[in-house]
Amino acid sequence: MDINTNSFWDNIDSEMWDEIAQLVILSVMTGIDNGILLLPNKARPFVDLESIYDRVIEFARTYRFSWIRGITDATRQRVISSITQWIRSGSPLSALESALTPLFGEARARRIAVTEITRLFARGNQMAWEDTGFINKVKWNTSQDDKVCPICAPLDGTMIGIADIDALPPAHPNCRCWISPVLDEQAFEDKLDEILGL
Repeated sequence: MDINTNSFWDNIDSEMWDEIAQLVILSVMTGIDNGILLLPNKARPFVDLESIYDRVIEFARTYRFSWIRGITDATRQRVISSITQWIRSGSPLSALESALTPLFGEARARRIAVTEITRLFARGNQMAWEDTGFINKVKWNTSQDDKVCPICAPLDGTMIGIADIDALPPAHPNCRCWISPVLDEQAFEDKLDEILGL
């Protein structure tokens, strides 16, 4: 099959999704479960799981066609560039194999997996908190160890708006950061009063 055709890369997209679809949904659902557990006990009953499950389905669709397409497009460009350079150089096949190994190797797969699990987990947390109406902000957390990078260190303790998806972890490949909910006590009391008709 010709790597320059859309059908070749569409097949790659489809195969990749088939391999990771269950993991994507499981990761988001685990993030949701964890997000609920991170809420104060008094706030947990306000999580609307039915609404969240609908959002998970929509998120999975969007994720498939945006994230996987992005990975495939980046890989496609690098593969074609590597092959073009290899042909122009006249180097042996082993040179092309060496150039392509980082694109499909274990290190890249691990980096993508760690980064995307962090993203999916944070997105699941966000889904669990967003619909409550009393979690308006989240707090960025680092491990506070010697492995915290210069990108994430200044973010530790930063407050982020719950709807600011682009500001959630990961901040970079292999990011180990996470978020925690910040309960707006007044919004919680208002919601409780509304439910009780006070």
